[in-house]
Amino acid sequence: MKKLFITLLLLIFTGLSVNAEDISLVEFMKNYNEYIQQTVKNNLKYRGEENAQAIVSYEVNSDGTVSNIKLDEKSGTPFDDAVLSAVEKSVPFKPIPKDFNISSVKFTSGFQHIVHKYRQPLNHSGITTQNKYARMAITPVEIPDEVQQAYREYNSRINKYLFDRIPTTYSYIPKEPVIKCTILKDGTLKDVQMERTSGIEEYDKKIIETFSELKVEPIPDILLQYYDEIPFSATVLRQFRKTPMPSGPLGFGF
Repeated sequence: MKKLFITLLLLIFTGLSVNAEDISLVEFMKNYNEYIQQTVKNNLKYRGEENAQAIVSYEVNSDGTVSNIKLDEKSGTPFDDAVLSAVEKSVPFKPIPKDFNISSVKFTSGFQHIVHKYRQPLNHSGITTQNKYARMAITPVEIPDEVQQAYREYNSRINKYLFDRIPTTYSYIPKEPVIKCTILKDGTLKDVQMERTSGIEEYDKKIIETFSELKVEPIPDILLQYYDEIPFSATVLRQFRKTPMPSGPLGFGF
């Protein structure tokens, strides 16, 4: 399994395009990522006697709840459970403002447990004692800036590509549809599903069929150092009118 050397915000700007007006969103997500990572670190308590590293991924929903928690890298020690517990103890996180129109964000957090050893000085009998564990540290594992930048640029290109291929637009969509899938190494979209329905069964079906047949740009080599696949989730309503148009017998047209 590839190692995810972390602290990386994986996804998910749920609008299907990013432009100048989204700069505030980018700034918010940067600060929100720092808040999430620090909160988890503060709740990570562990006193094991051996070095260990573990990486956990999880989705933070817009209301601050968490789902799909899993270990991406295991140390094989009780440190694994401590990392999982730290995420669980951190819930709920602060909710994501509704104005940003984000359904969920996937985070990956990696931590190293480092044990610093020292040898005790001579005791009263003139004998040096065995090694003792003087200090322990929990250290986040950082991901290079150039990799984070490459991820943002890749995500932006995929957003634009998918946005240009959204199926025929209805004049009115009752609810904001959200798609969810996984991007494989070669750009294949796997497990395309509706995370939130549009309220129109036929339109939901068109979205799934269209995206299931698409193949996007392969994951760049710089990202393959860290990811075997990339999760993706997006709201697809930005192009729609939010009020019904009298163009069809049911109040919406094709």
